[in-house]
Amino acid sequence: MSLTNLPNAVSMEVPASNNNSDNITILQKLKYMITHITVEPLIFFYILPGTMGYLTTQNMNLEKACRVNLQYNSSICNAMVSRDHSGYEDYQEAEVQSLVAKMIIVKTAIVGFFPTCLLLFFGSWSDRHYKRKPVILIPIFGDIVSYFCLFICAYFFLQLPIEYSTLADALPFSLGGGPPCIALGVYSYVSGLSSDADRTIRVGAVSMFQNIAIAIGNALGGVLIQPLGYKGVYVVSTVIMLSAFVYGMFAIKDQKRRVNTKVKISFLRDFFDLGHIKNTFKLCFREGQDNRRSKMVVMILLSVMILGPFYGELAVLYLYTRIKFGWNEIDYSIYNTVQFITQICGSVLALSFFSKYLRLSDPILGIIAMISKILACLIYALAPTGKYFFFGIFVEIFHGTSHIAMRSIISKIVPPQELGQSNSVFGVCEALMPFVFGPFYSTLYNKTLRNFPGTFYLVSAGLYIFTLFLFFYMYKTNKEEEKCSHKLQKEQVNLLGKLEHFNSAAEKI
Repeated sequence: MSLTNLPNAVSMEVPASNNNSDNITILQKLKYMITHITVEPLIFFYILPGTMGYLTTQNMNLEKACRVNLQYNSSICNAMVSRDHSGYEDYQEAEVQSLVAKMIIVKTAIVGFFPTCLLLFFGSWSDRHYKRKPVILIPIFGDIVSYFCLFICAYFFLQLPIEYSTLADALPFSLGGGPPCIALGVYSYVSGLSSDADRTIRVGAVSMFQNIAIAIGNALGGVLIQPLGYKGVYVVSTVIMLSAFVYGMFAIKDQKRRVNTKVKISFLRDFFDLGHIKNTFKLCFREGQDNRRSKMVVMILLSVMILGPFYGELAVLYLYTRIKFGWNEIDYSIYNTVQFITQICGSVLALSFFSKYLRLSDPILGIIAMISKILACLIYALAPTGKYFFFGIFVEIFHGTSHIAMRSIISKIVPPQELGQSNSVFGVCEALMPFVFGPFYSTLYNKTLRNFPGTFYLVSAGLYIFTLFLFFYMYKTNKEEEKCSHKLQKEQVNLLGKLEHFNSAAEKI
């Protein structure tokens, strides 16, 4: 099973809050987090095995493609596993990767389709019945089944080809709803427990546990394969995921609220009620002041253009580094860890210096993020060695800020009472991205594998250029609205002055 919700790990949810949270000290925030821990450990134990097991499954699929499907001899496959280039030819590695890339197309299509459908129904049902616990636990159960199936594929390694491990990785995981559904449940649960004043701290705690889990998972992902083997990693992942499920069963308590029980409807009819989905989309894209509908359309496009290339690159990046630089799982694990830490540092710097000190607007933060990512894509595509490729990490240091800017803009367009339904629409877009961009990037990589495997990075750069213009449009629109607002305020002040002058003259008469 692979984790498909990584963008949210380096971004920040922007909840409704008031200015009181700015006066709280760091020690007070930490004390509050510790004394109000609920879903945070569950998120840690859910994210950790997902991040850790990603490389394990990638490596197992590569080895299955070599030994079982293509039936290369043991010396060739052993050389590929150990990255001993003297033991195999480049065309053999290309054939193995070509088969794996085709399976990635199947996997990303499955992983994108089912969570998207479930997210539409889960969100509405959860709101109507005040049930967050099932939305959180069902995805975890799906992951547990997925790890068990992957263990079976590893146990019967030579008997089950790559097609079985692909389905084992994708089907149970996606039928449970995956990261999009658990994110919906967790953030809805946290929002329900907290007031506007402390919601920022609660969401910050969830993000902190998520980030720690990803950092540890990235560091351990490549290291554990050699000492534990595929079966050992899947056993460890299953145990950790079971811990998350058991913790959730006892620690998460749904809020008891009155639900209308006079009208009894069957569960299936109630759950799959299409009318609620229609109302959600109507509410999200309804007309409003300050060109609300136009802005929401632009934000949907931004969501697609930011998250789409991310999921596309994620699908083929490990294969690219193997064939271009001869990396193994440990090299890739180090790269992932360094990149993640750098992104976190860049996001903190952008928020503390650019946003708070320089008071740059959200669209400007997005523009800075896109420029850094476009330059990094060019470096990644053209890098002749792994050292140059690593340099791209530091060039895209501000890329994580794009997610923050996007979320912040949305929170300022939509009223607080409508944020939940609007976020569910954006959640659907996020869940669709692996379904659309995963197969597209995998097909593109497969077609350009032997000539210029870094082509997909050039495609990403082109998409990010379009995203740059979208952020610029939002910046220009906000500036025009500010001018109109200042002009209106000035006219109101002048009008009040004239009224006061008229009243004083009338009193004298």
